[in-house]
Amino acid sequence: MTLLEELERDEGFREKPYKCSEDVWTFGHGFTFLSVEESRVVLNMKIDKLRDTLNPSIKNLTPARQDVIVNMAYNLGIVGLFSFKLMWNAIYQKDWERASKEMLNSKWSRQVGGRAKRLAEEMRKGKRDHS
Repeated sequence: MTLLEELERDEGFREKPYKCSEDVWTFGHGFTFLSVEESRVVLNMKIDKLRDTLNPSIKNLTPARQDVIVNMAYNLGIVGLFSFKLMWNAIYQKDWERASKEMLNSKWSRQVGGRAKRLAEEMRKGKRDHS
């Protein structure tokens, strides 16, 4: 048995936070916190998984537009993202103005504010807003 396997067995895995025997919030394989670097590793893994899942739908988009879709999927989940039927219709027609407007005409946009405005503009232009 490798050390990794041993620690997985000994620590167990909890997807959701719980209080350990010392009354400390714990998650995963006994983590009490993640450093910024550790969190970025996990975030990059999630981004890669979303890209792989979405690839058939976004492979013909510019890199910036692909990033917009992945950003939305991270926030909304895949099911939530695909509920934007009018946005997807506009994307398939390469009507970037309408796709942008459909993004902004949503409950999601009202909830996330500036994020939605920035992403909608990136969808419209097909390139990143560097601010």
